[in-house]
Amino acid sequence: MSDDLPEEVIVNILQRLPVNSIISCMCVCKLWKSLISSQYFITTHLNFTLCNTRPHLLFRHYDLNLEKYRLTLHSSIDPFPRNHFYKALDLTFQTFFLRLLDYKEALDKGFFAFPLDFIDLPCLHHLIIRFSTIVGSYNGILCLIDDEFDSEDFDLFALCNPSIHKAICLPVPNIRFNSHGPFYTSRGFGYDPTTLDYKVVRIAYLETESRTVPVPTLVEIYTLSTGVWRYVNPPGPPGLIPDRTIPVFLNGAVHWLGHTDPNIKGKEDDPNGKGKKDGIFRNVIVVFDMVHEVFNKVMAVPESLERVKKLRMGVAVVGDGSLALVPCSSVVVNDEVDSNSVWVMREYGVAESWTKLFDFNVLGGIERVVGFKKNGEVLVVTNAYDHRLLCYEPSSGTIWNPYILCPTGSLYLDTFVKSLVLLDVTDGVLGRQVVNNSSTSSKGKEKIN
Repeated sequence: MSDDLPEEVIVNILQRLPVNSIISCMCVCKLWKSLISSQYFITTHLNFTLCNTRPHLLFRHYDLNLEKYRLTLHSSIDPFPRNHFYKALDLTFQTFFLRLLDYKEALDKGFFAFPLDFIDLPCLHHLIIRFSTIVGSYNGILCLIDDEFDSEDFDLFALCNPSIHKAICLPVPNIRFNSHGPFYTSRGFGYDPTTLDYKVVRIAYLETESRTVPVPTLVEIYTLSTGVWRYVNPPGPPGLIPDRTIPVFLNGAVHWLGHTDPNIKGKEDDPNGKGKKDGIFRNVIVVFDMVHEVFNKVMAVPESLERVKKLRMGVAVVGDGSLALVPCSSVVVNDEVDSNSVWVMREYGVAESWTKLFDFNVLGGIERVVGFKKNGEVLVVTNAYDHRLLCYEPSSGTIWNPYILCPTGSLYLDTFVKSLVLLDVTDGVLGRQVVNNSSTSSKGKEKIN
């Protein structure tokens, strides 16, 4: 029967189905399998989903009860409802005393002991353990990295689509310790809408004995369509990005909170228009354009934060897609400066549009912001309350505990849409590739079973 239907009719029908159903439809016939796995259908389905469904919030944490990582989908409006435990317990005909006992027992078990208000995603647990840090996510794809110094996979990447239970390990980057000596890195993940390609950018700051010369940098980028790491032509980033700084992808570019290099001095501004060369320390937002693969001019931060050294803040995306600065630090250094404010750039790229959204009024201050909910509440980890994940309501200053039992370092929250991206990616070369130090690119993809 399907042979009698025009292709556009088949596409129009299939694009409306859930991802799991579409995957099952690949078994109907060779025609459908070929169609569904084509780049054309994957993109069509993604565009239809983005236009017709509300994105979820993806939440990653390490479940202490199950002793494994979990990926769960939640409502973007209220991901952790306050009545979650009441809905989970049948308290209608119990006495008040028994209700209290049952409720306390439920709280001790935690939010995820009761399968309401969330959907479990296939987690590829062995993969998340191996690549435990999430660099970023976009269109249903998670970019993961191994951040453990003593691991054989240290500083290697993987791309994962939990909706279709598929992941690929990226080839070994060109810049490695054995070829370039000691360095530290910053990285970002994003999407090029002009080529429909997903990219990972990696910035390496090479170690130098001198503290009075500019820090030498190398930049390389991986594109999913080629499976290759290649160097990005100079100039490099117009600012220094601290190691393991959390990036955000917004308006086709990756953003990091960094600062100027005080060792770069000169009478003129940077001839490439990226920033000043006066040797004065400034906090700035470093921006890498994923389409043109160049660093844009740095963005200024609010004037009151510009000269604050070791500022414990990071970039985030809030509300309708505005760039923001929020408290962000999982490791506190003695001389770091706390910030308990959220700043929003009302007009993208316009420094004068920075506006303080609110101050956190929480005992002990904020360790970091995990994410924002559509209802205005903020998920935070506090310096008090045993460093638990709490929900904060800015207008009233109230906090409440959703009872998520996990190490706070395992927390990740971002918008998420189910997609078929990676379905058409071939497995490529199986087994780890050895990089030739003299080469300028590293090829191959490795399937993770």
